[in-house]
Amino acid sequence: MKRITVAVQNKVGVIAGITATLAQADVNLVAINTERAGETGLVSLSTEEGDHDRALRCLVNAGYRAVTDEALLIRLLDEPGALAKVAARFRDAGINIQSLHILDRHEGYATVALDTEDRDATVALLTPDELV
Repeated sequence: MKRITVAVQNKVGVIAGITATLAQADVNLVAINTERAGETGLVSLSTEEGDHDRALRCLVNAGYRAVTDEALLIRLLDEPGALAKVAARFRDAGINIQSLHILDRHEGYATVALDTEDRDATVALLTPDELV
């Protein structure tokens, strides 16, 4: 899954501006996540497959600082410790998790987007049931 991350000032109305920009470009969001780090905010979003490039272009043209990366989607049981077990596998293999976002929790499972320094090694550590 391709993901777009937008670095913004942490202030009222930022999400409204980003979502309005995407709506004007007829971009459909699949997931959106926000995080605050002091005066800065990070907005991570994903779109339907065909909307990604248009979404990135319209955000940059609107003056937002937006970058893209390719995240892996994994599916875990939605229970205490499930994410800890996967994270421990990465630690034990020496693979650094660069970003991780819980996108959805539904019917006993959680969908997680993650990016690591070594995609091939990450895929090799995951079971077929975990890969989405």
